[in-house]
Amino acid sequence: MAFDFRYATIDDIESIAAIELASMSNPWKADAYQEAVGSDHAFVMVAEQGGKIAGFAVFYLTPPESELPDIVVSQEYRGQGLGRMLLTHCFEELRAKSIETIFLEVRVSNAPARALYEHLGFESIGTRKYFYSNPTEDALCMRIDI
Repeated sequence: MAFDFRYATIDDIESIAAIELASMSNPWKADAYQEAVGSDHAFVMVAEQGGKIAGFAVFYLTPPESELPDIVVSQEYRGQGLGRMLLTHCFEELRAKSIETIFLEVRVSNAPARALYEHLGFESIGTRKYFYSNPTEDALCMRIDI
């Protein structure tokens, strides 16, 4: 299944926020995406198929480092390798922006996401106690040098 990858625009925010709301227990608000889309120090990459957004990833940039605070694949596209494809594409974009290291936090119970990150080469660097709410849960902190 082929996907196209591109930077999100203001016109994409409603779709991105809907995917987030349907997928996350403590979803971001639309204005957070609007801020990232309009920033010189962040970007939102979308994966789409047939003009429909299937997933997205948000990166904050502080060269030579970056943070991945949010990545979501729409329920109907999960299990097809889209998360891996999306992150692989983003790694290329990040390298072009002089990013060398990416950091992220993931719920300790989120086995699919953890497996994806480990498959891509992320390594665990610590735990943040009670980092997440709804429900309260620890975060596993991870990093990768790209």
